[in-house]
Amino acid sequence: MLERHFRKGSRILVAGAGAGREILALRKAGYEAEGFECSVPLIRAGQEIFNRLGEPFCIIPCEPDTVPSGLPTYDALIVGWGAYTHIPTKVRRVTFLQALRQRSVPGSPLMVSFFTREAGSALNSIVQRTAAVSGFLLRGRNRPFEAGDRIEWSRYVHRFTRRELEAELEAGGFSLEYYEEDSDSSAHAVAIAR
Repeated sequence: MLERHFRKGSRILVAGAGAGREILALRKAGYEAEGFECSVPLIRAGQEIFNRLGEPFCIIPCEPDTVPSGLPTYDALIVGWGAYTHIPTKVRRVTFLQALRQRSVPGSPLMVSFFTREAGSALNSIVQRTAAVSGFLLRGRNRPFEAGDRIEWSRYVHRFTRRELEAELEAGGFSLEYYEEDSDSSAHAVAIAR
């Protein structure tokens, strides 16, 4: 994916960088990479790893589902493995993409990974209806459930159809260039900043 869509030496911003695994791999592959993360324990762990390896540390903290402000200085963007699928609501995901777009130059590639679902699946329909009824009965829900919303591994997950992902990318300022689904209900895509 990197060789096909990312120019060598590109300055890359990694969203949801965790402890920095992707940043270190990108640097080793000849890219300039830095990132941001909302988990303070992961940032601390990353700092220890970077110090041990003698690498300059470049992961800054930020609030969940946000992008640190700054100039559009990045040639490429990566959303760390699975991070996009854990952002609740289409509105927050599109706002996140728009903020990422503001940090990149036009024509920059964005690589994102996510979980998928089949459009019109009976199971997805049952999950959405059950969640809607539970939310109504418990009255604790202030936003509607979206098709694809789930709780998996004790955390929020949104599963996408290709059409849904493409629409969110478009609303965020990107055009889908490449899309591939894997056999395990995960997928990855590359979009280009407009």
